[in-house]
Amino acid sequence: MKSNVAEKIAEYFKLIMIAAACLACILSPPSGYALQPPPPPLDIEQLEILISRAEVIVVANVKQVKDTECIIEATLCVEKLLKGEIPGKAIEIKETYKTAASPSATLKPENKNDGATIVRSVAGPSSYRGKYEKGLRIIALLEKDEKTDKYKPLGSGTYNEHLCEFIIENGGVKPLYFRFAQDVSRYTDNEKCFVCLIKKLIRHIAE
Repeated sequence: MKSNVAEKIAEYFKLIMIAAACLACILSPPSGYALQPPPPPLDIEQLEILISRAEVIVVANVKQVKDTECIIEATLCVEKLLKGEIPGKAIEIKETYKTAASPSATLKPENKNDGATIVRSVAGPSSYRGKYEKGLRIIALLEKDEKTDKYKPLGSGTYNEHLCEFIIENGGVKPLYFRFAQDVSRYTDNEKCFVCLIKKLIRHIAE
C-alpha cells in the first residue's frame, strides 16, 4: 500500500515538472534578445557620436539577400549617399552574429578512443544584426570590415549597442531593438526630416 502511494506521489511530481518545462518553453523568448536589456533610447547627442564614427551613411533599398547560419549578406542599391565614398551605386553588406545558443566548445569524452566529440552549446544573449528583405528601404550608418572589404551597420554583432540600421516604413523611420529618445523622435515621422537631421549633424561634426 505504501509502495503504491509513493509511486503515485512520484508520478504526480513528474507531471508537475513536465508541465513546468513546457510552460518555460512557451514563455521563453525565441530570439534571445529579451535576455538582456536594450540600449538606452537614442538621443541626438549619441546619434551625432555614431554619425562621426560611421565611414559611410546611405539611404538604400535591399536588392539581394543571402542568409545562412550566423552570417547574413545583402546587396544594397544606394539611393542617397549622405557620408563617405563608394564606387558605383551598390554596396555589399556582410554581418556575422551569435545566436542565443551558439556552439562554444568541442569536448572529447573521457575513456573514448573512437574520436567521438561533443559540441557544447551555451545559452546566452543573441547579438544584434540588421534586417534585410528584398525591396526594403533603409537608412544605415556603416563601417567597413577590412577582412572582407564589405560593410556592416555600427552595432552589428553586439548585444548592448545601438544597431545603426533604420527601417523606412510608411513614410517614417523606425529603429531595431531600441527606441528613439524624444529629441530624435520629433524627426522620425518623416523620412526627409530624419535625413535632414543626419545632414545637419554631419555639418556640425565638420565644423
